Amino acid sequence: MRRACLAVLLPAVLLACSPPKYVEYTSIWKDWRCRVPWGWNVITDREGDHFAGTDFLGAFDPDFYLGVPSFRVRWYEYSRPHRLRDGSVEVYSSAQDFISQMLSQVYGPQSTMIQPVHEVVLSGGLTAQYFVVLSPAPVPFGTHWGTEQDRQTGRLVNLRQHAYVVVPLKRGFYVLIYPATRGGYKFYERRFNELVNTFTPLSDGPGGPATAVASSTPNPWAARGAP
Repeated sequence: MRRACLAVLLPAVLLACSPPKYVEYTSIWKDWRCRVPWGWNVITDREGDHFAGTDFLGAFDPDFYLGVPSFRVRWYEYSRPHRLRDGSVEVYSSAQDFISQMLSQVYGPQSTMIQPVHEVVLSGGLTAQYFVVLSPAPVPFGTHWGTEQDRQTGRLVNLRQHAYVVVPLKRGFYVLIYPATRGGYKFYERRFNELVNTFTPLSDGPGGPATAVASSTPNPWAARGAP
């Protein structure tokens, strides 16, 4: 009887000790919160109050470019330039200007819209623009993880399947990004959707005024603790 009981109880004990699938994350600048995959690494960047970026990096996955699945959250203030690491500058006058520049300059005429730009409603009633674009990009020699062979040239490319959710506010806008590959997209799509569906801007960018959504939407995890 003791052996039988142990055999039944052990899976329950293991289940109780297993980590949760998601965890609540609040930006270090206290300007937004959402649920993200448990155990992913976090990298942040900021330039004044007009740009901020947070990257969530998962464990190695050979179906993703360079083997790294990731999600990104970006903040841009309208019409304020942000200098990139390569020295170039990006600036967007509106959320629509951001979308137009991404589709024309980053993905180009070879891109295909997996999901056309359309409106979605987020937590607290915020409206956002959502789209998924597929586009090949050349890769450096020797790169293998997350690449495919181009049918026309025979060269390896990063066949980018990137999802965007653009959230416009008064002072600027947030961008939620899933920079996947065609081969890897389905593996973390649900986790990205969890981030999107729980994303709540607490202020209008870092250092900005509190949003109406923040005051009307209580923290859904405060009462029950960690998920």
